[in-house]
Amino acid sequence: MNKRKGPVQRYNISVLFVDDNEIIRQLYKKFLAKHVENLFIAKDGHHGLELYEKHKPDLVITDMVMPVMNGLEMVKEIKKIAQDAKIIVMSAYSDKDSFIEAIHLGIDGYLMKPVEAKKLLSLIDEFAGITLMKWELERKEKKRQEAENYLKKSLEEKDILLREVHHRVKNNMQIISSILRMQGRIIDDQKLKDILQESQNRIHSMALIHENLYNNKNLADIKFSSYIKSLSGNIARTYASQQANVKFDYQIDDAYLPMDVAIPCGLIINELISNAFKYAFVDKANGTICIRFKLIEEGEFLLTVCDDGIGIPTEIDITKTKSLGMKIIHKLVQQIEGELQSDFSNGTKFTIKFKLSN
Repeated sequence: MNKRKGPVQRYNISVLFVDDNEIIRQLYKKFLAKHVENLFIAKDGHHGLELYEKHKPDLVITDMVMPVMNGLEMVKEIKKIAQDAKIIVMSAYSDKDSFIEAIHLGIDGYLMKPVEAKKLLSLIDEFAGITLMKWELERKEKKRQEAENYLKKSLEEKDILLREVHHRVKNNMQIISSILRMQGRIIDDQKLKDILQESQNRIHSMALIHENLYNNKNLADIKFSSYIKSLSGNIARTYASQQANVKFDYQIDDAYLPMDVAIPCGLIINELISNAFKYAFVDKANGTICIRFKLIEEGEFLLTVCDDGIGIPTEIDITKTKSLGMKIIHKLVQQIEGELQSDFSNGTKFTIKFKLSN
């Protein structure tokens, strides 16, 4: 019985394929034409450069060794036209010097001939995703520029531009987070999935800072009480399937922190809350995570994150642990020039005392 073939994956991008071998050109013309929207075929580097200048394709796939103008010479000329041009080079020879030169020119892929169709299609799939994302960003950028030109008529330029910076940083972080989420869906290893999820949470904690600044009238400082609740709520949703009965106890003073202090503090809170969800309530039906943020005196603060979970064994030295989360915490505490204290006598408790620089 013949198996029914599924639909051919077709990408909405244009590709320039350059090779001096007529048989290879015809072979890849037949193969690539099924998978890309527009395909241009060149017989040497000089011909390829002409086609690039005329059509500006999204991706260039080129042989290295060719008459008239070789692949590297063509790449140099293309990079003069478009520094961010996406280029994959192919070679039948293992030439270290040519490989290093290609890397220095900023190529995006290097394949040894004969090239497997599946491998090439995989690279095209990757670049198609990048190109579509670029188009989307360009579309959003165009809308942002239109909005900016309108707002400049009634608002001060400095505030608008600074607000847009925070907005774009937040959007870029959300794109990174989305990429990690997409990657997690195709991974079967649960440990790797957890690592990607933890990275997403760290990115989200930083993105919240920029979202907070973008929405605030004050573009210099963060209202940290609102930020803590947004951050902890996001982490709770991440671990809802594992620890649905964990609640938060907030004791937070209304205070504002500058961005260079708010980001490390947010990352510290992210690590401590995540650790509590992962380890503190094993075999416990419910639990409480306490977050306290106190203004001791002008410019001096006390941040406490604790839980009523199983605690940390006394034989574990948290200053020497191999845990990435604890290493991050210690580095961030040093960054804000704070003092870290811990207490594991009744659950787990971390306290960080720090002072704002004048």
